[in-house]
Amino acid sequence: MLLRPTADRYRSALPRPANLLLLVEVADTTLGFDRDTKLPLYARHAVPEVWILDLAAERLETYREPGAVGYRRRLERSGTESIAPAALPAVSLQVATVFA
Repeated sequence: MLLRPTADRYRSALPRPANLLLLVEVADTTLGFDRDTKLPLYARHAVPEVWILDLAAERLETYREPGAVGYRRRLERSGTESIAPAALPAVSLQVATVFA
């Protein structure tokens, strides 16, 4: 998770969905569970952006715009393509570097 900073660094309370900038799932054998079970829960709880790193396919799935029935926006990136979190557009990552 990439969280919004707080003065006490979350010592007094656990992070809530409103504190999240980005949540990342690394999926090897759990890809189906991450997509079918976790992702809808994150959307219902308004986690703004979720990335699923599909290790087998060396692909990054990005989910944005959460709603009651899931995420309205899904992007896939792989290889030399780059992506940046919506909350931090100046921080770009080339997908291939994650799998190197």
